[in-house]
Amino acid sequence: MADALSLTFKLITPTGPLFEGQVEEVTAVNPMGEFGVLPEHINYITAVVPCVVTVKLAGGDFRFFVVSGGLVEVKDGVMTLLAPTAQQPGELADSDIVSKDMLAAEEKMAQISFYEPGYDQAMRELQLARARERGVRLRQPPS
Repeated sequence: MADALSLTFKLITPTGPLFEGQVEEVTAVNPMGEFGVLPEHINYITAVVPCVVTVKLAGGDFRFFVVSGGLVEVKDGVMTLLAPTAQQPGELADSDIVSKDMLAAEEKMAQISFYEPGYDQAMRELQLARARERGVRLRQPPS
């Protein structure tokens, strides 16, 4: 059993677990905005939009994962994130490709109306492109 100062976090994709361990804090983004989970969090369930999930490990180190959305459950001191896809920043494409993808997603959003059937998909593509761009920035050392 984990101590009261840590939280068990599991990141699971269709191909299997990507991360499982004791952490101090996890932050992600749901449709309402950014949220954080700490040890002893109340039981909670929410959807997650494409974003960078930040995991604070014991000792102050951080791990980052770019997820394409998913579902989070916090239950009895365990946070489980089920994501269709998840990547660590080091696994992302070259920064030029990521930037081009983001520009294409922004252009698509600029050309579509909220009332068109493809709006939700275009928004998710833009959110994922922005998360990937942030992930690329996270893998580069601060200057």
